[in-house]
Amino acid sequence: MIIMEKNKKYLIVYNICGISGKDNTDYYIEAIKTIREQKYKDYNLMVSSCLNTKEQITKLKNNCEIDLINLVTDVLPVNITFNQAIRVGIEHFGDPSAILYLDSGVKFTSPDQLEELVSLFERGNFGMVSAQVDNDMGWCWFGLPVGTVINENFLVPVGKALNLHCQLFHIDIFKKFGGVMPDIFRSYCTESTFSFLNVAVNKQWCVSGKVKLHHAMTFPNGDINNGDGLDGHSSGFRAPHGTWNDVFSPHDMTEIISNPEALACGFGYEELRRIFLHNQNCYDQNGFCLDPERLASFIKSNIFRQKEDFDYNEIKQETLLC
Repeated sequence: MIIMEKNKKYLIVYNICGISGKDNTDYYIEAIKTIREQKYKDYNLMVSSCLNTKEQITKLKNNCEIDLINLVTDVLPVNITFNQAIRVGIEHFGDPSAILYLDSGVKFTSPDQLEELVSLFERGNFGMVSAQVDNDMGWCWFGLPVGTVINENFLVPVGKALNLHCQLFHIDIFKKFGGVMPDIFRSYCTESTFSFLNVAVNKQWCVSGKVKLHHAMTFPNGDINNGDGLDGHSSGFRAPHGTWNDVFSPHDMTEIISNPEALACGFGYEELRRIFLHNQNCYDQNGFCLDPERLASFIKSNIFRQKEDFDYNEIKQETLLC
């Protein structure tokens, strides 16, 4: 095993996918350049790829300054490939303070934005810190219009959510659950669990009022509420719109939320559609969980895959040092 620079404070993972058959390499190169143009430099940069072609990967290596590429050659959703990229990144670089998830369609729009995001993360007790994006932010969770922009930092309450595009995840979440994205989900609904991951490690979720990025989207049916990301929405796993129980066997969300422990520990799920509301008696007046270890135990056992069901060590992949 080759150990690279271990003193970098953050791990940035730029996530790309070739399952749809689209070739977005030129966009990837532009997006990665906006990362490298940031003033803040205390990070290692990984690309997490799922089934992008060798030609695309070679073009990235030849045109971008990347520390590591993890190329998964199994058909897997981003929840799993991102978790696996973190595992590989930690193996090569050591533990970061946090991991920055970047959707392939995200571009920074000014050179101080990463610095601002990191500064916000370090000023508070945050498990997650999100940037805003110009498309598909998910303000519907708060009854707000699609194009809403906020100008002050905002704490996401327990049971609420926003869409994942550019977001820091505290290393404590990874250490607690063995991954930062609940990985039973094939397509929809992952973000609805994020607020519970935060309180399970005694932290909060904050959205920056200053960092506003571009997120590439297409709207094939003209519906601003049902667009596609750059690499295609849930490529390889797309379920009908509105699905909330598209999970890997043997898991089943109906069974999980019917378990009495779900209510007793303070868990909630897809509260926007009132699928399963959390028990408010499990929380104090500031929104912190009264028994975070109990909640964490339920989350780890129920919305993260178990080794006997899925072994990350068996993923087919190639790791490329750049």
